[in-house]
Amino acid sequence: MKKKLGLILVAAVVCALTACNQENAQPKTGEKAAQPEAAAPQASKSLVVYYSQNGATKKLAEIFQKAKNADMFEIATVTPYPSTYDSTIAAVGAQRESKQWPALVNPKADLATYDTVYLGYPIMFGSFAPPVYTFLDSNDLSGKVVVPFCTYGSGGRKASAAELKTLEPNANVTLAYGISNKRITAENGAEVATKEVEGFFADLATGKTDEMLMGGFTDQRPLTAEDSAVFATATKDYAYLKLAPLSVATQVVAGTNYLFVCTTSGFNRPPTETMVKIFRPLPGRGEPELIVMEK
Repeated sequence: MKKKLGLILVAAVVCALTACNQENAQPKTGEKAAQPEAAAPQASKSLVVYYSQNGATKKLAEIFQKAKNADMFEIATVTPYPSTYDSTIAAVGAQRESKQWPALVNPKADLATYDTVYLGYPIMFGSFAPPVYTFLDSNDLSGKVVVPFCTYGSGGRKASAAELKTLEPNANVTLAYGISNKRITAENGAEVATKEVEGFFADLATGKTDEMLMGGFTDQRPLTAEDSAVFATATKDYAYLKLAPLSVATQVVAGTNYLFVCTTSGFNRPPTETMVKIFRPLPGRGEPELIVMEK
């Protein structure tokens, strides 16, 4: 009997201790239950810096930002450029001639925590827009990886990247990406640019250079009637450049790339030699289009 009574007492003590522990585990009235600590968000190591006059470069900057989960910094001028094309050309021309670059609302960016800066701009007079000069004068990019990207009327990607390397000798300026305003503002422009940017990052990762990307073309040869027709179709909206094709090389892809050696005498300048890249899609998938004009 005593043994049975002892077992009952032990069981009662165990139950009491269990109930007490459960009570202590529950939050008291007015207290919140302890929540598991959330993982701290990983700080971004890259920053997209861009200036956009008409929205095309902003559209491209957002594609870069999304692709790299980067932070964003928009360059903004105190005085916007005029709304008309001719007035903007006159204003930019005066700034370039005097080298008096426009004042910025936010000239300095906090770059200390970033190791990579994606720098975007529209091409004006063959290189980056004047507000970018102000940004470069106001910030130190030494030791940073700087990845240029741009939008343009007909070209300027390579020239702007070369100038950036000259102005920022202590930065690692990489291969540049560029797309024409016409292509990125088309109905499927964002889709086209996104796909090309993916390929661009793949080229960066494997250390491709402009020279390497030009591989695969045939030697330059005289134009055939078909070549001339492709050129005429692709450049019909670029009459102001006064392009005259001299020879052509081709590269078969999912369609055909054409690399025309041309002379250009637009804007009342003496004729100079340039390269014009045109892409002709496979039959039934669109007309040939001018991709870029580069020296």
